[in-house]
Amino acid sequence: MVEEKDAQFTRMWNEENDAKRVKFRNYMKSKLDVLHVEVSEENARAYYNGRLTVWQPERIYQQPEREDRRDRRPPRRR
Repeated sequence: MVEEKDAQFTRMWNEENDAKRVKFRNYMKSKLDVLHVEVSEENARAYYNGRLTVWQPERIYQQPEREDRRDRRPPRRR
């Protein structure tokens, strides 16, 4: 199965039809950009085959944990 996916990637990456090749490479570029990974054939192949391991940095904008507010009353009506 992995060999079939690898052969399929090679066929699409080296497609003779320029429009199809560019479309596939742009697709791979968009997927790798989301993961903040350098766009290269090696990284694209690893992503396509499900073998890309990406270190996920801590999120900069983390939501602070909310305290439990079940015991609070609803706001007053005016």
